[in-house]
Amino acid sequence: MPPLTIGLSLSATWLRGGAWRAASSRAEELFSAGPFLDAARLAEEAHLDFLFKPDALGLDPATVENGPGFSSLDPVVLMALIASATRRIGLVPTVSATYAHPHTIARQLQSLDRMTGGRVGWNVVTSLGGAENFGEQARPDDVYANAADFVAVVEQLRQTFPADALLIDREHGRFAEPERLSRVAPRGRYDSAGPLTVAAVGDAPWPLLHAGGSPSSHAFARAHADAVFAMTASPAEAAALRAALNAGDADRKVRILPGLSLCLADTRARARALAQDTGDSPAHVRHWSIVGTPQDAVDAILRWHGTGAIDGFIALPTGSWRSLELFCREVVPELAAAGAFRTHYSATTLRGHLQENR
Repeated sequence: MPPLTIGLSLSATWLRGGAWRAASSRAEELFSAGPFLDAARLAEEAHLDFLFKPDALGLDPATVENGPGFSSLDPVVLMALIASATRRIGLVPTVSATYAHPHTIARQLQSLDRMTGGRVGWNVVTSLGGAENFGEQARPDDVYANAADFVAVVEQLRQTFPADALLIDREHGRFAEPERLSRVAPRGRYDSAGPLTVAAVGDAPWPLLHAGGSPSSHAFARAHADAVFAMTASPAEAAALRAALNAGDADRKVRILPGLSLCLADTRARARALAQDTGDSPAHVRHWSIVGTPQDAVDAILRWHGTGAIDGFIALPTGSWRSLELFCREVVPELAAAGAFRTHYSATTLRGHLQENR
């Protein structure tokens, strides 16, 4: 059985429900770097594959009266900050193919990839909300056809300044080979010629994640995604999705990474009380959910992994900040001890981490 692929969500899931009201919640730090840098360091110490930052483009004022709702920092800005505090872990911000512009995203991700030496991936989504924030930029009639155009243009832009075009030849006075830089043809509603102002790290495209549950979403994932952030509450659901996304193309493998809500404590009674006290119910979004001790989490993850239903998961610690600490410091090391995860980093790029897990 290949090792697990594990990501940690940097959405502040530990504040869900009433958890933000606890004195130890760090709720007042939601719009600062502190908790996210601490989470990133914990995740890298546990040798996780990547940090994952979900996003929302709009905010309903009514949702913030009793909790943070979808309020959050910008994913790319946050990942740029985290890049300076980490050395190996992958960085996967969320990008809206519905409203973002390919040139802006390609330049931001290429810059981040350069600054991190190849640790960047991207989570490409279509946006249901947020139209009110983009003025005359209309929502496409077919958001997934548009998303395919968006990904293609970003990928073409990524290649407009190839890595080996950068020479830095001091002796002969040649900084780069201009003949190696290229332009991009218009596609769909996008007309962004390039080239980018920053050179690529290498030839391989950035690992692409996708989140969505519709047939159109699954078709997009089959064509473009390396992994899917899935809502699967049982191994049977996960196995069915994994089979559907990987049917008919032996050359591609789309990994299934369910969201895993983890409410952890030192005892089962404390974990159950914590889940009840905070009033957080991940079941309404049909995520895989574990409420219990770190050992309970290890046992459940190994069961799911043993069935072959999943390729890994994206952790969503809930109930308290302590859940995040227990996951990184106790659950992941036990998974590694069981042979289901790495004990150290061998690769230096996100693509390299994912190749190790095949």
